[in-house]
Amino acid sequence: MALVIYDIPFNPDLAGLWHVQLNGVPTENFESRVAAIAYAVQQSKLLGTQGQLQVLVSVEGADGVWREFESNAKRPVQSLQ
Repeated sequence: MALVIYDIPFNPDLAGLWHVQLNGVPTENFESRVAAIAYAVQQSKLLGTQGQLQVLVSVEGADGVWREFESNAKRPVQSLQ
């Protein structure tokens, strides 16, 4: 099963934008962290309907820890399968 990860940092870049990265490659920029997370969740739901993909949204917390969520974005993934 292929793994796809959307990454959203806690802090914006110097221009005040939040970058969403797809498997380490910048894809979109947003003016708010909430908009970046919403986009990543929406995209993960779309990709998650494809049977051979595991899609995660990785969000950096204020404590600097990155946490992975599945497309339902309700709780962190405890371990990758």
